[in-house]
Amino acid sequence: MKRGRHPDYGSGFRLLWASVVVSGLGSGMRYVALPLLAADLTSDPRKVSLVFLAGQLPWPLVMLSAGVLADRVDRRRLMYTVNTARAAVAGALATAVALGDATLLLLMAVAAALDLAQRFYLGAWAGIVPAIVPPPARDRGNAALKGGSVVAGLVVGNPVGAVLYDVDPALPFTFDALSYVVAVVLIALLRGSFRPKPKPETEPETEPETETDTETDTTDTETDTDTETKTEAGPRAPTGLFRQAAAGFGMLWNLPLLRRIVLLAALFNFVGAAQLAVAVLFVRHTLGLSPTVYGALAAAFGVGSLLASLLEGRLVFLLGRGGVLYAALLAAAAAALGVGLSDSGWEAGFFTAAYGASMTLWAVTATTVRQNRVPGEYMGRVTMTHRTVVRAAATAGAAVGGLTAHALGLRSVFQVGSALLLVGVLAGGRGLLRASAS
Repeated sequence: MKRGRHPDYGSGFRLLWASVVVSGLGSGMRYVALPLLAADLTSDPRKVSLVFLAGQLPWPLVMLSAGVLADRVDRRRLMYTVNTARAAVAGALATAVALGDATLLLLMAVAAALDLAQRFYLGAWAGIVPAIVPPPARDRGNAALKGGSVVAGLVVGNPVGAVLYDVDPALPFTFDALSYVVAVVLIALLRGSFRPKPKPETEPETEPETETDTETDTTDTETDTDTETKTEAGPRAPTGLFRQAAAGFGMLWNLPLLRRIVLLAALFNFVGAAQLAVAVLFVRHTLGLSPTVYGALAAAFGVGSLLASLLEGRLVFLLGRGGVLYAALLAAAAAALGVGLSDSGWEAGFFTAAYGASMTLWAVTATTVRQNRVPGEYMGRVTMTHRTVVRAAATAGAAVGGLTAHALGLRSVFQVGSALLLVGVLAGGRGLLRASAS
């Protein structure tokens, strides 16, 4: 790696980055167009939230197989196979919208299918990054991937998708399908084999259940990865699907720091999904804004996320990873309350950007912690276990968000969410802060 402030990741990382960015651009157009189309079909927050909920439900169907598959096959091939399937599904939706045959049931089916494919994509992606980016550069590498996808999907894709939707509702879905085709070509150019090397499965060492050890976990640097990921020699575990998945769960749950992070992430995503499920109705009906402004607010979320991705490395240096995670959770609570109290697009945009920044700080930092502490042969399963817990919480949040908005009003979803995040700060965030200070 070249000396200097910005490491040279190599052509492999650049191809991965370009693939993620291009597919993220199309996905951003779809993400903003899908709820707009749902809101045009119905104004009932329960029904609109069902479209978002449908995108969460497939996760339990593949929570075991996605991570295990990513640890068995060539992850590069898995990524372009999944993107090929997503191109076909997005193209079918674009055709239905162009013909005027779109229904809520169809939107739910497409959201479920694309999310199902995304699970396998994420399992493969999690294992490729550690294979091509050395530990000292992973903060910047993950931030570059997150920042690129945020710019493409939220800053550019969301507002462009909203404008295209105003021109013709089928256009954003058409561009989504084409983006997956381009992403397939880019990832196919990635050279080398990314099939994990088979190793005897061993039981992970359980860290002592003490606050001191948890604090030490947070202050470990990336250069300590070898010592962090040692496992105690033990008998070889069976290679069955459920046993391999259980090993991944055990690796995650037996590390106190990772367990704390996944539980707080579950709360974070419960609240975020509840808000996102009704956001289009909040913007259009409560604030009285147009679909184009809805896209602009989504872009504000992206701007906040981009700034956070650029500053994450420096914040980690100043606060430690535990401090960054704590600050992100606290900032999200304040931002959610601010959105719920907003009376104009400018106010909502400011707090939406703050919420986007907090979510990105959390996501990038938590990802790096997990990559540094988990052995490569467990990475797919641990990542999928983490995302399974988080997605289960998001599924529940989407359902609760629609019901809460119907019973108490759209603003209440954001206000109650803020209160829940504050509870998370008080209950679990203190350990993260102590770890950063130790």
